[in-house]
Amino acid sequence: MKDLLVLDAGCKTAGMPAEPPLPTPDQVLGALDRTGFLFEQRVAAILGNRTDTGWAFQDQDTGTSREIDIYSNSFAYWPDGSDTRLHWTVLGECKNFQWPWVALTKPWERESGYLDMPELLITTATRIELKADQGWYFFRGKPNFATKYEGVRFRRQPRAVQLVKLNKKSGGWETHSSDIFNEVTYPLAKAVSFLGQEFKMRDDSDDHLKALRREVHLLFPAIFLSSPIYAVSASDPDPKVEETKHVTLERRLSSKSVQGRFRYDVVHVDGIKEWYNGHVLGVVRFFAEELKLPWERVKGRGVEELA
Repeated sequence: MKDLLVLDAGCKTAGMPAEPPLPTPDQVLGALDRTGFLFEQRVAAILGNRTDTGWAFQDQDTGTSREIDIYSNSFAYWPDGSDTRLHWTVLGECKNFQWPWVALTKPWERESGYLDMPELLITTATRIELKADQGWYFFRGKPNFATKYEGVRFRRQPRAVQLVKLNKKSGGWETHSSDIFNEVTYPLAKAVSFLGQEFKMRDDSDDHLKALRREVHLLFPAIFLSSPIYAVSASDPDPKVEETKHVTLERRLSSKSVQGRFRYDVVHVDGIKEWYNGHVLGVVRFFAEELKLPWERVKGRGVEELA
């Protein structure tokens, strides 16, 4: 019969320390910093009190819960009986990476016959007033609402068609993009699609159609980065490299529930305030003016710049 190992009252065995090792405060902070949790909280603090971290939503394909790092929701309304509301939501993924990121850029297409705009959700009454048909067609020589919106929302920034990471190796620098799709762009597209379905259900409800409420819901899917961003003019015979704090990443996605062209703001952490106050609120202002709402009065009904 084999000998039995007998434990004493304190459940100690030979060779095991009496107490498990505990990290120092610096080690705790270092672990949180390396895994990105501290950076996520830093971004949330910059975006203000309306920002949540770890926002959960249902995956349309699997039915399971997914989450994204940043969710910040704001709205302004017009209190004159017209029932107009402007909503804007920032959906963000935060990446705390040691080395820089590279955005490969190309010029914006001269014109498009058709554009997918999953980040823009407007009710029937608003669509009618803005003369914006659901197809978002562009008419040559006749700028319409869709062309104006695309110019304000996207074409003022460089257009990136690929986002990659730089890695420092013993033999020099290397690039890779292996985890960007699954960890960044795809979850954000899923979140945009989820909110789009939620808004459409509300827009299509009987009560909502009776009210014919004028509403605009703008979604700003964003990738917030801690390390430098280099824009490289990939289509030029002699590519140029410039450091930047904001580009628009454009990607076409196709899955069971996510279809079409998605665009993301790629923003360096030091440029978040400028991006929000200038770009995000600039798009909100565009809609206020298109709906004939005096901007100074709209600002007093929920618009807050980041201090």
